Amino acid sequence: MNWQLNKIQYPVYNLGEGKRIGIWVQGCTLRCKGCVNKTLWSRTKGKSIPVLDLFNWIFSIHHEFNGITISGGEPFQQYEQLISFLHFIKMKTSLSVNTFTGYYLNELNELFPDRLFVKYIDYLIDGRYIESQHENKNIKGSSNQTLYKFINGIPVRQDEKNITNKWSIKISNDNQIYMAGIPKKDELQQLSERLVTFGILKHFK
Repeated sequence: MNWQLNKIQYPVYNLGEGKRIGIWVQGCTLRCKGCVNKTLWSRTKGKSIPVLDLFNWIFSIHHEFNGITISGGEPFQQYEQLISFLHFIKMKTSLSVNTFTGYYLNELNELFPDRLFVKYIDYLIDGRYIESQHENKNIKGSSNQTLYKFINGIPVRQDEKNITNKWSIKISNDNQIYMAGIPKKDELQQLSERLVTFGILKHFK
């Protein structure tokens, strides 16, 4: 079974507590207005990765990390891959699992009546991103979204946690710069303008 992914970035410190591995799923049909990850909308982009290969690699380094954060794209639009991967993670490691989704929790319950996701996910941030309700807390994109903790399969609403103001940055072999985190209002525009003063023209996509 293969999983269509966009990237894996680590370490990540601002999408959950502790030192984490970030996984970005490729493909999303929700396409929220103002989404900062439009390059992740198309299902044909990214790379197809065998779920078992990904788990084996993470298992080889998992002692160095506190958890995994899965975002996108839309993780629940590849539900079988998501659940299979998380099954291995929870069976073989003690890593915590945070998952971002554009669906609301009641939608997930209707779409996936098996509700296996409540067994494997520790924290869920749900809901469409609404541009007019942009939130300056970096665990949520907009104020309509909710942070849940699953306790014995029961979703318990949590106070929003501002994990850290620190960006997690990675430079790829082809000189692409990846920044993991949820930007505050106008933050990317301000960063672009500041870079211009140093003669650096950077387009965020």
